[in-house]
Amino acid sequence: MFSFSETKLAGPGYITLNIMRVFNIIALLLIAIASMIMLAMTLKTSNFFFFDGVSHFISCGVALFLIVSETGFFQSYFVRNWPNFGPEAGFTYLGLAMIALGFDILGNLNKTATSQENLGLPLWREVIAAGILSSLFGLFNIILTHVFSNSKLGISGRQVRGQGASTFPKSTPKSNFSVSSGSMHKSEGLPTYNTRPSTPEERTRSKFGMKLPARFSRISKPIPTNDDQFAKWEDRSSPVVPHVQRPPTAQHPALHPPEPSYNSSRYSEVSNMTRF
Repeated sequence: MFSFSETKLAGPGYITLNIMRVFNIIALLLIAIASMIMLAMTLKTSNFFFFDGVSHFISCGVALFLIVSETGFFQSYFVRNWPNFGPEAGFTYLGLAMIALGFDILGNLNKTATSQENLGLPLWREVIAAGILSSLFGLFNIILTHVFSNSKLGISGRQVRGQGASTFPKSTPKSNFSVSSGSMHKSEGLPTYNTRPSTPEERTRSKFGMKLPARFSRISKPIPTNDDQFAKWEDRSSPVVPHVQRPPTAQHPALHPPEPSYNSSRYSEVSNMTRF
């Protein structure tokens, strides 16, 4: 794999991969048309038309599926169900699928139903061109996805094709890069220390004249206090009757509960008579 840490190839990769997207769609459209042509000729001349027809129909469906993945529609569906064809994947599986479709088209030309005599020269040329272009473009997709991607940063070929040079981080290695969102977040490093004064004036400013690490920090000024803002809490006047002052809170009855009396009784006592 050809990996790189700079963004020199990101701009050309953006242009190259988008041009390759157009070629992929053209080749896959030719595959779908060639599959329909061979399906029609198989139904006319082949004795086992059902099985051949199903294989051609499946090839056409796969080609249309890959076309939809290249156009950028239904990205959420591909992310959930087909992540290898999603916006954060490379082109390896796309290239392998195109090579398989191209070889399948070229292999069917050996059959009697899809030979040059039955298809005719114009249709035969269209079918063989679809197989060759699909195989070549599939190989190019595999090569390009290794050239313009970076596995160390987790950047795929589709991300370069969609975002270009903005996909790669441009800051120092202290910055972190998010692949899902495509944005950079600067990491918080350690505090800065001045380990060595650079000028004689800075050396004389040192208290002891020693080359010790000095940490610089900003201390805010004292916050001015306003006594008037606490005046309302010291006002003990009643909100209903202003001239009546509220008693001090420390003398509230709830803070001084009466002591329990153990001599009280629910019954009256006679002074000259005992209980027993």
